[in-house]
Amino acid sequence: MRFVTKISGSLSFSGHETFPLRQMWLKKVADMADEDGLIEKKKFSDPEQIAKLGVGKNMLSSMKHWSIACGMLEDSKSNQLKLSDLAKSIFLDGGYDPYSEKPITQWLLHWQLTKSNRKATTIFYLFNRIRNSNFSKAELKNDLLKISDLSGKSFAEKTIEKDIDVSIKSYASTSQQANEEDLAEPIFTELGLLNSNLDRSFSFNRGPKPSLNKYIFIYFILDYLSLNSAKQRTKTISLEEIVYEECSPGLVLKLDENSVIDQLENIEEVTSNRMLWSKTAGLKQLMVKDCDLEVFKSDILRGAYEYR
Repeated sequence: MRFVTKISGSLSFSGHETFPLRQMWLKKVADMADEDGLIEKKKFSDPEQIAKLGVGKNMLSSMKHWSIACGMLEDSKSNQLKLSDLAKSIFLDGGYDPYSEKPITQWLLHWQLTKSNRKATTIFYLFNRIRNSNFSKAELKNDLLKISDLSGKSFAEKTIEKDIDVSIKSYASTSQQANEEDLAEPIFTELGLLNSNLDRSFSFNRGPKPSLNKYIFIYFILDYLSLNSAKQRTKTISLEEIVYEECSPGLVLKLDENSVIDQLENIEEVTSNRMLWSKTAGLKQLMVKDCDLEVFKSDILRGAYEYR
């Protein structure tokens, strides 16, 4: 089943200049910031900065796009952008993973792209709305054109096609490389979320994800709760919601019920009893004890990177 309904918020099908996100880009952007975490917007078109980084003008623009889409850069003043607290904790020197070498960072950036329609509408739709076993680029394009019509804003078909190509290329590994830059695999292909089939269709790899540890999965649940005001009040979420709800960890990480249950086993020990996994009277649900969610998230994120 595919859901072709209006997506809340503005739609975005461009900004990446046809480049998928690469491994070192977010570190390079973080290093552009001053000691207060601020970056002048003009730096992203400054010839001196282009020469310093050894990239083209379009590629530098793409680096800016992905940094904003992943929530690593935020608006500050009209002429400035600033590093988010999450970006500082990961990508600055001494951070959790400055060079994006750990799978945790890749999962985290994927989560950031798919939890809301920030700047990557196609990726959001791909992981939240498509429930079919297989899909084609043509089917995805038709869906996005319908969403475009529902939004009341028209987008060129060619623009959507290019965005689909970049989004698919970001996740599905291909052996046909067009040029030297393509030899560097996009950062998300290592997650193994999307399969490229022989008939030129695509399918999701649903099931357990070995590189996903319990701590980062718990972080995603807490972040999901913090974005949902109703759930934040009750601090309770059912297994069904975790697996199937739009923007939920189970759905965007393509986990099945058994994989989610495996992640939730011994959660009391992992969270120092701040979370409880209950299977009472046939009702499977997760409960968070009354606490500061942001502090809890920070503790769990640190645990995710320290986990061995």
